[in-house]
Amino acid sequence: MRENKFKTSKVHKIIFTISLFVVLFVGAVTYKHIENLSQSSKLVVHTYEVNLELEQLFSYIKDSENGMRGFLITRDENYLNPYYTANSNINESFAKLKKLTKDNKQQQQNLNELYEIIKKRLDYNGEYSDPDLSRNIVNTKEFKKNFNESSRLLVAIRNKINQMTEIEDTFLIKRNSIYNEQINLTPILTLSILLVTILLIVYAYYKTNNDLEKLKEANNTLNKAFFLNSQAEILSSFGTWEWDLVTHVTKYSENFYRILGYEPYSFPSTNDNFLTFVHPEDKEIVLGIMDRVVREENLPPSTFRIIRPDGEIRYFRATGKLFLEKLKHKTVLGVTHDITDEINNNKLLEENIQSLEKLNNELIIFDESSRQAEILGNYGSWIFNFETNEFIYSENKYRLMGFEPKSFQPTLENLMDHIYEDDRELVQEAFENANTTGEIPALNYRVVRKDKEIRHFKTVAKSFTDLSGLESMIGTTQDVTEDYHKNELLEERNYELEQNIKELSEFNHVASHDLQEPLRKIQTFISRINDKEKENLTDFGKDYLIRIEKASSRMRILINDLLQYSRTNRGDNVFTQVDLNEVLANSILELSQNIEDKKAIIKYDSFDVIEGVEFQMQQLFTNLISNSLKYSKEDVVPEIVIKYKKVKAKNEPILKEDSHEVYHKIKFTDNGIGFEQENAEKIFLLFNRLHGKTEYQGTGVGLAICKKIVENHNGYIFAKGVPGKGATFTIYIPKYI
Repeated sequence: MRENKFKTSKVHKIIFTISLFVVLFVGAVTYKHIENLSQSSKLVVHTYEVNLELEQLFSYIKDSENGMRGFLITRDENYLNPYYTANSNINESFAKLKKLTKDNKQQQQNLNELYEIIKKRLDYNGEYSDPDLSRNIVNTKEFKKNFNESSRLLVAIRNKINQMTEIEDTFLIKRNSIYNEQINLTPILTLSILLVTILLIVYAYYKTNNDLEKLKEANNTLNKAFFLNSQAEILSSFGTWEWDLVTHVTKYSENFYRILGYEPYSFPSTNDNFLTFVHPEDKEIVLGIMDRVVREENLPPSTFRIIRPDGEIRYFRATGKLFLEKLKHKTVLGVTHDITDEINNNKLLEENIQSLEKLNNELIIFDESSRQAEILGNYGSWIFNFETNEFIYSENKYRLMGFEPKSFQPTLENLMDHIYEDDRELVQEAFENANTTGEIPALNYRVVRKDKEIRHFKTVAKSFTDLSGLESMIGTTQDVTEDYHKNELLEERNYELEQNIKELSEFNHVASHDLQEPLRKIQTFISRINDKEKENLTDFGKDYLIRIEKASSRMRILINDLLQYSRTNRGDNVFTQVDLNEVLANSILELSQNIEDKKAIIKYDSFDVIEGVEFQMQQLFTNLISNSLKYSKEDVVPEIVIKYKKVKAKNEPILKEDSHEVYHKIKFTDNGIGFEQENAEKIFLLFNRLHGKTEYQGTGVGLAICKKIVENHNGYIFAKGVPGKGATFTIYIPKYI
């Protein structure tokens, strides 16, 4: 603060000069009196300035303390702004005090001591002005030690300032005494003093007007600060309060009402009213907090819940510090923060951490399962970086190459070193194409392991882009050496099988012709004997001739059935569009004589066109109808019913398939002699017969041919019989179109 200097105006000089010439003595005494009075006034003002600046200095120190404590309590970096501002003001205040006390060595000494105390205290506070550092050490023993030391230094500062103030008060008493003596001078100086007083009044008016302007400016700044503080409370969801421990009067900021769910000043700010908002389960906690504030004159950070008027539960955290006023009032200044969002975020964070831990455990299990699966499946996985041409191998990928896991840094270059020489160009081209196509289709190549063994590998891969935008390729490589050798062996066996089938076909062809040729001759000679020599034979000879004739007929039927069965075993079946209506009509035509002889009745539905082998479907229908005619009951008209419909596999329990695949369902039902259900599988076996040769003719090949035909069409055939009531044959043929 600048020291006031009173300068004599021109008017005063003129008046003083005239007065000097008129009344020299009075003027001289008056001048001296005015000069002494002015000097006394300056000294008094100087003393007040020092005291005021000392109080201002202490105010700045408290502002710095409040800013730092607000930051430590709330972790809100906005509290550091007044802290740094107050530190700057402290330096300016020291400069002013240095200037004001430059002519007083004792006060200069006291000021230096005060400076060292304040500097030491600011150094303690400065250690915690870093937001990142303070978060980690607030609860440490070192912090508590420094905090106690800081509080002790604050008391020392107050004491030192009080000491300096007392010295200035002593000066003030003396200077006031001198000033009063000068005021009480003789009435002779009244006129002169009056003139000086007028001048002083004018000057005082001028200074007062200037001070009022400064006061308005300061008040305007204070209003701005109050507005900004109110906005900060709204934005940060906190409110401030004051609790006078002497009168027990509390005051709330406007936003304190808002975080409680009310408009500002809508109810009296008392502790009893506040308790009505506290959650019933937390009232004991809050009462304990209030009691502790009264006893310890301090409020450490405390958390509790309140219930707003709309029923919403919010979490609050309150903290406060004691503030001593000049009038010895003890007031606790506090901040209450709505931390509901923080609590909810912490809960969500804990849930996320638990989920991540669970996921991490699952990933660990999955990773271990993958490792075991790779070992069992004889494959390895890898990731290829297009930019660096480097791989990341799974552990088993190293093993497939004949190395221990992590024994080298895999790159495209050292991979090529292990590729069999004749396959390197193929693999190199596959990786080059993967840059544009984004994948490596199934690629077979050979690798020379560390022990020089040549192994056959199969690789598939596909590119992907991770969250950071890095494009890589993930792939799987399997050692298919055993499969390769099995395929080679299988090809050899297939070739041998084809040769055997070819030889068997040739055998069937030769056998059928070679067997039928002597059979035709036997039947020819039998026919001639019947025509020319039968009457010359004895009864035994005729009986033998009949038996030979029947045996040769069975022989011919058996050869024909075997040829039919052989045809169904061929693998060169070509599927075409087959109209089952025509197939059925041809079968009825083929069996028309037998149907007419037995006066059989055949009922049937309309059929769809299916995909199949036409001559085999013809053989299937013919054999099943013929079978029903053969095993019909005597003196009962045979009745054969043929049903058709399309069904889904999942709706047919007998198929034991839970799929939506569609089948052609064909069911043959007759009223013949039937059979025991325990023989339902046996009747489809080759050469299997349920009756003797003399009872019913047949070779036991017909139903075996039916089963083979259905299997050739990837279908199913089932038989169901009831002795004396008939039999049902159900066929399922897949629908391909």
